[in-house]
Amino acid sequence: MKKWKKEIIINAPIEYAWPFFYGDLEKKKKIFPKVVEEEILNRTEQVIGTTIWQTYQNGSYTEQYELTIKKYTDEKTYKVLQENFILNDRFRMTTEYELESQGEHLTKFTYTSINKPKNPLLSVFQLFGSDEVIVTFMNRTKDTIEAAYATEGTE
Repeated sequence: MKKWKKEIIINAPIEYAWPFFYGDLEKKKKIFPKVVEEEILNRTEQVIGTTIWQTYQNGSYTEQYELTIKKYTDEKTYKVLQENFILNDRFRMTTEYELESQGEHLTKFTYTSINKPKNPLLSVFQLFGSDEVIVTFMNRTKDTIEAAYATEGTE
């Protein structure tokens, strides 16, 4: 099992940043450019337990995953979305997006990813994994949300 946890400050209010993670597919695609479609298979009233069929384009290869929302909190100053899915039929993935207000125009974004191989032999390869993809994602997320807020969020 491999776990990454990173945090970064986004110069935008929490209510502006949240739709990039949950609730607005067009905004979500800006920070997850390989996501092309999402279809809700089963929506629960409390959101936890909702299942979503996500289509992901990686070059010429299209992948589809069934995401299950395992944790969901939508409060004024604190928001969390945790999803589970199977990646390439090889890894059980848990991703968590946590937003915490740091004042009127600042949001702390914490990203946690847990990658657990279905086959224990694949654990050996995880020893050599780096956080480069996570850091790139965090920086893209910060830059995208801040740029959008600078142009449309202050109107």
